[in-house]
Amino acid sequence: MHFSLLCRALFAATFTVLLVACTSTSVISEWRDPAYHGPALKKILVYVAANEDAARRTVEDRLALSFPKGTQGVPSYTLFPDAKEINQQNEKAIAARLQKEGFDGALTARLASVDKENVYMPPQTYLAPTMLGPYGSFYGYGRYAYGSVYTVPGYAYQETKYMIETILYEIPGGKMLWTMTTESVSPDSRQQLIKEVTGLIDGELKKQGFIAG
Repeated sequence: MHFSLLCRALFAATFTVLLVACTSTSVISEWRDPAYHGPALKKILVYVAANEDAARRTVEDRLALSFPKGTQGVPSYTLFPDAKEINQQNEKAIAARLQKEGFDGALTARLASVDKENVYMPPQTYLAPTMLGPYGSFYGYGRYAYGSVYTVPGYAYQETKYMIETILYEIPGGKMLWTMTTESVSPDSRQQLIKEVTGLIDGELKKQGFIAG
């Protein structure tokens, strides 16, 4: 078999594996208060519940900066450096401060769950092309037939699924306006996970009319 044609067959198998390994973040559930018909929010507090303070600050910054002109996003750590301050016991004091500083919305995000799942890919069979003639130019390209059969053995790998819950509240009343849960499958890094999820949050908030489009 011609070397270049063998490479094509192997590339097809490799490409299949890469498609499986790619990160995929998608919306798996979403709800919007159908009774809310207010204008786009002007000032939103962004709070991310995280075990690590650095992670909290990183994601809050990214979300706040993703808002378009006309909507101000404020990371919660700039007002409440210690995340422990944000609790039910301090509810009245927090509400009073947010109202005083002109907030009309609060966006929260948290990692709801992390699940690991073993996945098995069955063997894949490919028909390798056999060259019929030269194809050194555009007009001769593709002059080959499929002959030899090659099989890529089956293999197992582990998927990690991250479910993130996001909720938007109205300030000062504290009423839930919108919530969304996303699922991210095997992200390559924390940075990639943050980028994909914040992109979806920003896009859905615009779509629902909570921030300027």
